[in-house]
Amino acid sequence: MTDQTIIAPGSGRRFIGKYLIEGLLGEGAMGQVYAGIDPDIERPVAIKTIHRHLIDAEGSQDWLDRFAREARAAGRVLHPNLVTIFDFLQEDAIPYIVMERVRSTTLEDRHSGEGKMPLEEIHAIMSQILAGLSCIHAAGIVHRDLKPANVMLTDDGGVKVTDFGIARLTAMDATGAGMIGTPAYMAPEQLMGAEVDARADIYAAGVVLYEMLTGRKPYKGGGIEALYTTLRNGKVTPPSEIVTTLCAELDEIVLKAMSIEPDDRFDDADSMRQALANVLPTADRTGLINMAPAARRPRPRGSASSMANRLSSQTLFEVEKQLTSSLGPMGRVIVRRAAERSSSPKELIETVLGEFSDSTERNQVKAAIESVIDADTSQLVPKASIANGLSEDAVQTVLTHLKKHLGPIAKVLVAKAARDASSLEELAETVAAKLDDETERQQFLDAVKRARA
Repeated sequence: MTDQTIIAPGSGRRFIGKYLIEGLLGEGAMGQVYAGIDPDIERPVAIKTIHRHLIDAEGSQDWLDRFAREARAAGRVLHPNLVTIFDFLQEDAIPYIVMERVRSTTLEDRHSGEGKMPLEEIHAIMSQILAGLSCIHAAGIVHRDLKPANVMLTDDGGVKVTDFGIARLTAMDATGAGMIGTPAYMAPEQLMGAEVDARADIYAAGVVLYEMLTGRKPYKGGGIEALYTTLRNGKVTPPSEIVTTLCAELDEIVLKAMSIEPDDRFDDADSMRQALANVLPTADRTGLINMAPAARRPRPRGSASSMANRLSSQTLFEVEKQLTSSLGPMGRVIVRRAAERSSSPKELIETVLGEFSDSTERNQVKAAIESVIDADTSQLVPKASIANGLSEDAVQTVLTHLKKHLGPIAKVLVAKAARDASSLEELAETVAAKLDDETERQQFLDAVKRARA
């Protein structure tokens, strides 16, 4: 059955509310998702709706009213690990959710690919899932249908949870035509039709984590019958019995999240996230959660002469994109590690290429990264401006610390002073004079001294 839309008179174009419909992104038993455009600001959007025959079913009005309230509440929640909801509207009694259209693959797609997921990647994904859950739980929203298909892996290595608080759009309430959620990821209380809270999402997160660690669902078959059997015997095979390299501490986290009794699970998503941070490896603990836009990302740690400090944040982001398109979110971790350990573009590229065995792919990645790095001229001081006796590393040390106080203008000041300075100390003193605050001047000089000690 086809959902109704509005046809603008004389235009031949299809509209839902003010949104121009470009085409159908997907369709299922419950409804459709359209690709649309917000004509006011020319922003691409995704518009999710439901089949009319389900809306007309007896007893549907109650969950429709609750769905509208939850959709509006979800629209007030903003977080980098959540797909943003822009609008909620109704046309001819049919509800529509207008949301951010994300170019991405899903965690379900990632599972279907070949190869085992590295623990660093699992940590990166789970940390961001739990950060998103923590945000919606704080707003009083329960996801109800967390599963790999509702976890988006973006091109830049980020994670966005979708369909939060709007599960009533994709699955019926117990008062309507069915139940909310996907059985393999549903908490026992949810499966039995009881009222649920944030701990039901913790249970689902445990199942998602189990699947990433082992490559299989915790219950044979993954359906309602298997779940009922598990509920009767209360037994889940620990992940380490399937993948023997996993540690017992990780078993404890997974099984705690998947406890039959809600009171035995983690109290909240932050508690589970912290428990994982204590067990799973990661290259950059602070960079995996609440990721800021690319231009504002925290710079990787490393020595003053490392490529992590010599390349701009935007350039590092562009390099990361070359790998995430091939390796998924793990590509971001690889680039950051390589940048911290490399003191030249050549060394950075060679380190990154070590992750590729196919020669054709290696050459393609090499050419792409070289192009990105060559285009970055905004951070490195030209060699021609460096006087005899003053090393490039010394100049970069001064630039790195001066930028913390003056921003981009530091490059111009350091480049000019480096033409006349004959030592690191002379260069540092010259540019320090540009700092008006005496405390800042001393902090800068002390930082340079420590860096070169």
